[in-house]
Amino acid sequence: MIKFFRPIRRNLMETGKTSKYLKYAIGEILLVVVGILIALQINNWNDQRKLKQQETTYYCKIQEDLNADILNINESIASLKKRQDATRRLLTNLLKMQEDKAVLFKDYLASIRSQVFVPTKAAIEDITSSGKLENLRNQDLKSGILNYYVEQDYTLRIIESNNQQIMEKVFAYMDYTDFGIQELPLYEHIYGDELQQLLKSKDWQKDPNSRLFRYFRDHMNMTLIITEREQDLLSQLKETALGLSQKLESYCVN
Repeated sequence: MIKFFRPIRRNLMETGKTSKYLKYAIGEILLVVVGILIALQINNWNDQRKLKQQETTYYCKIQEDLNADILNINESIASLKKRQDATRRLLTNLLKMQEDKAVLFKDYLASIRSQVFVPTKAAIEDITSSGKLENLRNQDLKSGILNYYVEQDYTLRIIESNNQQIMEKVFAYMDYTDFGIQELPLYEHIYGDELQQLLKSKDWQKDPNSRLFRYFRDHMNMTLIITEREQDLLSQLKETALGLSQKLESYCVN
């Protein structure tokens, strides 16, 4: 364009048409300024488009993590229900005074184990670690996302604390041999018959006044409470995840 206007400018200067030259010069400057403004606006539109695309990508990745959390929560709750069933059955059998500890031990491991909920946090960790949190410009969604992860952290802390306390019960029996840990179905094969006889346990399950009986009873009783509390916390977290995932749905329609 500069080459196009150059002959015109030279002609005006050579013919001495000063006023026309000044008008022409001003017009040329205005065209340059308008061109720069247009270029800046185009760049701004491109930047905004990229930010919008990135924002949508983040929302979709967060939704994927939420959906993964929901599946993991469902599996954890199902596992907790099985654990609770085993604990309830074990406690009932204990209080009925069993002649054979094997009746109790077949449910013992199931009563102290369940699938732990492990959250999926790849998206939010990527956003926060890269300093891109401000790119989430929908304040309602941003607030909901941050509140969900605050609730998630709180839930995990409570569950971890409760489970730590209940697992301490497992390692506080002290009289492991008298208890009969070597007779548990999952581990008895590593001892062999001769060692099993040498490590003969006591029949504490027949005596409700024995320390092991009372400790075992209280352990299983508290396990029922802890597993119920964990299910409540996870169910509440699941409801929050479902609501937030539904809000993000419209951003992730193909």
